[in-house]
Amino acid sequence: MPPTATYEQIKAYQNQVEKNKITSHGLGPCPRCHLESIFFKLHAYRERRFLVIVDLLVKAVFCTLVRFRCTGCGKTITSYPDFAIPHKHYTRQTIEGLSRAYVENDQITYQDAVMNDDAVPERPVSGQALAPSSVHRWISTLAALIIAHQQALKKLLQQNPAAQLGTYLEPIQIPDKKYKTHSRKHCLLRCRWFFENQFSPSLQ
Repeated sequence: MPPTATYEQIKAYQNQVEKNKITSHGLGPCPRCHLESIFFKLHAYRERRFLVIVDLLVKAVFCTLVRFRCTGCGKTITSYPDFAIPHKHYTRQTIEGLSRAYVENDQITYQDAVMNDDAVPERPVSGQALAPSSVHRWISTLAALIIAHQQALKKLLQQNPAAQLGTYLEPIQIPDKKYKTHSRKHCLLRCRWFFENQFSPSLQ
């Protein structure tokens, strides 16, 4: 089965929200004024739809996300649970799992990445299947997160992250058939490096 967060995991987080147990303490500092997150205040709640895969059926589960406000500059910041990636409905487990399958296997295509026992996960009512292009977009999202959030790379990238990243990518290879442009090649290289080093980019 394709990797996915479970209904139980999402429900457990929803219970935490309803009990007011989600705090700002685990967030990074404000990206605008750099105030520490312990000074953030509760701002609002926002309902999000998440898509989980059960027996190759894509099912919608709703969960509440908590937003905080920086008391220094007023910027609002969303707290994302472990199973969520900003602006994505499929759960982190699905996004990372299928992206990893494509990036680490030199032989498979995007179509192969979404296949499971000759079937593709689909929505029960509309019959809309998980598109191979989704994996292409997810890889772009992960690569952007790796670049944008330096905290996930701070053990290796210190004074000059952009320059050092190229150094760490040098021994990693991607077959020519996996990309058509130079920028896409580097996107795939970053993701392969990310999976091989088992880092998880900060999602805040």
